[in-house]
Amino acid sequence: MSGNNRLWIIGSVTVMVIVLVAGWLLGVQPLLGAAAAADTERVGIEAQNAAQQAEIARLTEENKDLSSIEAEYSTLQKSIPASPNTAAFIQSLDGLAASTGVQVTGITVSDSQAYTVPASAVAAATPTDTATPSPQSTEAPAPTIPTGYIPSTSSLITPANFVGIEVGVELKGSYQAVLSFVKGLQSGDRLVLVTGFTSTTSAEDPSQVSAHVDGLIYVIKQGD
Repeated sequence: MSGNNRLWIIGSVTVMVIVLVAGWLLGVQPLLGAAAAADTERVGIEAQNAAQQAEIARLTEENKDLSSIEAEYSTLQKSIPASPNTAAFIQSLDGLAASTGVQVTGITVSDSQAYTVPASAVAAATPTDTATPSPQSTEAPAPTIPTGYIPSTSSLITPANFVGIEVGVELKGSYQAVLSFVKGLQSGDRLVLVTGFTSTTSAEDPSQVSAHVDGLIYVIKQGD
C-alpha cells in the first residue's frame, strides 16, 4: 500500500472519529442531559403531587364531620346567642304556653348582669392552708382542697363576653300544666336556668294555680 493510500486511510479514520465525537457532543450528550433533567423534574413533580395528595387526604379526614360540627354550632348559637334577642325568647314562651295549656299573664326582663367565676371554683384554684405548723416543725403544712361540687370554668368565658339576663314569667293553669311549662322552659332551644318557682292555688277554682318562675337567659358576645 502506497504512502498516499495510508495517509488517506488515516485521514478518513480521523475524520470519522471527529464526526462521531462531534455527533456525541452536539447531539447525543445534550439529549441525554435533557433526559436526565426531565427525569429529575419528573421525580420532583411526583414528590410534590404525593405531598399534595397526603394534604388533601388529611383535610378530607378532618372535614368528614364538618356538617355535624356546623349543626352543633348552630344549635349552640340558638342556646346562647350573641345578642339578647329577647323578643324571640318571649315569642317562644307564648308558643310553649299554648302547647302546655297554661296562660302567660306577665313577663319581666331585667338588666343584664356580668358573669362571675363561682366562688367554689376560685377556692378550688387557690388551696387554703388550715394547718398551723408547730414551732419545732420546719416542713410546710400540706394544703387542703375544699370538698364538694366544683363547677367547670374556662379562661375564654369572662365578664366582658358572657352575661346573664334575669327573666320572670307569671302563669295561670293547672299545677301539672305549669310543671310541664317549666320543664319545657328548661329544655327549649334557648338555654334557661330556672332560679325560682312559687305557686298559689286559686280561691275560685282549686284546680288552677297562679305561678311565678324566675330564670336566667344568657348571651355570649362574639370576638371582634
